[in-house]
Amino acid sequence: MYKAKKSLNIANAFSFNKYQSQILSLIGFMILSLISTSSFALLANPGANCNGVADAAQGTLTNGDYNNLVTGFGTYVNVAGNDGGKIPLQIRMSTEESSTSTVKSNFGVITSDNKNAINIRRTFPTPSDYTDIKLEFLNSITEQPIYLTNVAISAFDIDYAFSWRGSNFNDYVQITGVTEADNTIEANLQPITGSNIDYSQGLYTTRTSVNCRAKNLGTACQGSVQFSQPVASINIRYTNRGRFFRNPTNQEIDFRVDNYCYVPQYIFSGIVFNDNGGITNMQADADNADITSNSSPYANNPSYFNGLFDTPLESGISGSTVRLTNCANGTTYPTQSVIKPGAPTGAYQISIPKTTLGSNTNLCLVESRTGNSYPIRTTTDNINTGFTTTTYHYPNRNFGRVITENAALVLRKAQYVNNCPSTIPYTDPALNRVGETDLRKGFSESANNGNALTPGQCIAYRITATNRANLPITNFVMQDKLQSKSDGAAVTSTLANPVASTTDYASNSVAIGNNGTVITNPFTLNARSNRNFYFNTKYGTTANTQ
Repeated sequence: MYKAKKSLNIANAFSFNKYQSQILSLIGFMILSLISTSSFALLANPGANCNGVADAAQGTLTNGDYNNLVTGFGTYVNVAGNDGGKIPLQIRMSTEESSTSTVKSNFGVITSDNKNAINIRRTFPTPSDYTDIKLEFLNSITEQPIYLTNVAISAFDIDYAFSWRGSNFNDYVQITGVTEADNTIEANLQPITGSNIDYSQGLYTTRTSVNCRAKNLGTACQGSVQFSQPVASINIRYTNRGRFFRNPTNQEIDFRVDNYCYVPQYIFSGIVFNDNGGITNMQADADNADITSNSSPYANNPSYFNGLFDTPLESGISGSTVRLTNCANGTTYPTQSVIKPGAPTGAYQISIPKTTLGSNTNLCLVESRTGNSYPIRTTTDNINTGFTTTTYHYPNRNFGRVITENAALVLRKAQYVNNCPSTIPYTDPALNRVGETDLRKGFSESANNGNALTPGQCIAYRITATNRANLPITNFVMQDKLQSKSDGAAVTSTLANPVASTTDYASNSVAIGNNGTVITNPFTLNARSNRNFYFNTKYGTTANTQ
């Protein structure tokens, strides 16, 4: 660092001409000395490259990043120098002092030649005291450490001063990093033309006669390094080197993060969740078709079975596996789970390097599970990711499921005993009274007590299909198999007139007079709606004409 020298105001009693040549020589020496010790601008760190890292994105801190690191000191801040979003990087900067007696004169941003750097100025109580500046790298998506390759750092204003009465320091900058194996490694010196800085477990100056101008990022006092392995954090220790006759005085350095590389990862994340809309297992009822009464948990519940993860009503469920596949042929890609710390139950997060996918952009996420829990899906099991090569994060690819008792479809069957007339007003309100208990007066869900039907009579059926969900049921086909002695029933039933509808039933549905399965045509049952199907059947072989 540059320190102004005191000068004497000498009354010149001599002729200027007498000493003109000596004065001009002294000025020339001072100019040459200034040029040799300060330089005009920093030189690029030779280690600022991505050599040896195929398909890597390359980043460096922007001027704004330095400001944000100081403003957000002690917290993770988003880094703008991310190569267009390819490097999901956050950095947290913090410091640790070896002594509480250290005078912390400055820790902030300086600008030289339109380039920002971090400046640290200290007065250490002893030569062995130090300040550690730690930079921790975090993946902004996975919230886990991110290991950056070819991390390159430059430190400036590394110099030396010794005086019995004036400045007294010998700058020493040790830069280490932590690898994925949790090993601490040193960085490697990168040669800078015109620099007086050497390396021995740290950066120091080889010049002991002059010191540098402060805050100008000159090359003479620039030391640059690069890490040979990926690191998730670096530590810059600022201290002093060598023996001292007395304690250090005020001293300072600057540093910049010149480079980091990262092979872009595509990250897919979401949650497998219970799409119950907050309906508890105790409230769940597979037979509850009430979608209108306030007392029903299925009434006025827009979050139930809607295919959306609605928090805080709904939560994740464990036990599922999510795979990344080629949509065209189902091939599963090898991925790495990068689930966030403290992620909720059912959450998944998988990543895959850009290099693994090749030219394929048709990517799907497939969810599956074993066992019988939550067997009913409220979403597809196969989500097309909508992948593009310029988007690196695909969040909220969620999969919904519910327990059997919370199924969307409820089928309720009611019976009406009749004498096989030629016409039945199936939709007559008189035959469709709510809560009807007499099978001979109308459609009733009450159990047949065994005395209501005599041989040869008919039973008409009303099957009500109710969609409780907030999603439509498409391509729904209702099927009901008529009872038969061959299936263990007391009698065999056949389909009978009158026909309720000529359009509801499929061509392969059982014909009048035959035993078989009643089959409807495919149809869509809209969200939160119901539909009735009617048909008549005759039991036995003797008709009762009463």
